Amino acid sequence: MFFLRRKKKIENINKREDNKIVKIGIDLMGGDYAPVSTMEGVLLALYDLKDLHLKITFYNKIDYQKLIHNFINKLPKRSKIYNYFNKNLETDILKRIEFIPCSNYISMSDKPVNILKNRDNTLVKVFELLRDKVVDGVLYAGNTGAFLETSILVVGRLNGVKRPALLTVLPFNKPVLLLDSGANAECKPEYLLQFSVMASIYYKKIISNSLPKLGLLNIGTEDVKGNLLTKESNKLISNYVNINNNLFEYVGFVEPYDVVNSKVDIVVADGFSGNIMLKSFESLGEYVFNFIRKEFSLNIFNKAIGLLSRRIFRRIKSYFDYSEYGGALMIGLNGVSVKTHGRANYRAIKNSINFTYKLIVNDINSVILKELENIKNITLSF
Repeated sequence: MFFLRRKKKIENINKREDNKIVKIGIDLMGGDYAPVSTMEGVLLALYDLKDLHLKITFYNKIDYQKLIHNFINKLPKRSKIYNYFNKNLETDILKRIEFIPCSNYISMSDKPVNILKNRDNTLVKVFELLRDKVVDGVLYAGNTGAFLETSILVVGRLNGVKRPALLTVLPFNKPVLLLDSGANAECKPEYLLQFSVMASIYYKKIISNSLPKLGLLNIGTEDVKGNLLTKESNKLISNYVNINNNLFEYVGFVEPYDVVNSKVDIVVADGFSGNIMLKSFESLGEYVFNFIRKEFSLNIFNKAIGLLSRRIFRRIKSYFDYSEYGGALMIGLNGVSVKTHGRANYRAIKNSINFTYKLIVNDINSVILKELENIKNITLSF
């Protein structure tokens, strides 16, 4: 249970210097464990971030007040967080949430083409809040296809962006950014150049001020390898770097081995290849840890070793735990839009809200818009 875990500090979340509130829209119904885990993550985030305000869309047959009280009743009765919610639920927490009822919601199995037929659903409503500037950003944990379709159709793209893409943080020796991780199965070289620029801006604004190393995913590092897309993209990105080298250091083609060993800070790929690599890493991580767990349970001697090593393996596992990371940013949209894992638990929801908050505070879209103008001028000269 969440209240048995030692509370982690919220790292690298910059507070707004202008003292303005941060407004995030959330679809309560998105995800395998919604609405319970979503509500628990929401309340934990509100407890941590005092300038956070939420607009929550929900299916009108859901009793959200019951979900809130169930959460509070799970807390240890003498804990600080329990006392806070018991004392400040009406005077603080609920004043920072607005619940917006809807007559329908999108399930994990719904087809994206059917979403806009009934616009009074929780997903469309939350993106309409972003489009109309009622909220600064949106978080969603449900149907990925529906998320991609609705975000582009309702919110639209940033001026100059050809294709928004999913940016995911890969947790290896150091964070590695993957773009695109699944939004665009078919791409053109100019899309991959824009992905490179947007990912580099994200890296410098959110992760580090240093110049990131960027590689293009391929089946080999030699220039002669790859398909037409990777070869043409390699030429285009190389030409861009020759003219403007203040955003990233381009290392050329990279393979998954280079990504795992963090030889680059950013790996750029079309959404088809990027999604396969992402899911391969996720499934391999789960397989390895399940295999280790099985080996430790074989006999008493192995169980003793496993018990002694438990803290080490728990720490290693946390590096690969999706709930520790803030989900994937749909970068290039005309607003901050974050997609977290469909299996998101309360911890993943809370961390994803923290992640969305940080993106809003850093105003990443305004920096992307400036650099896209530079790309337009440079690519016209090729």
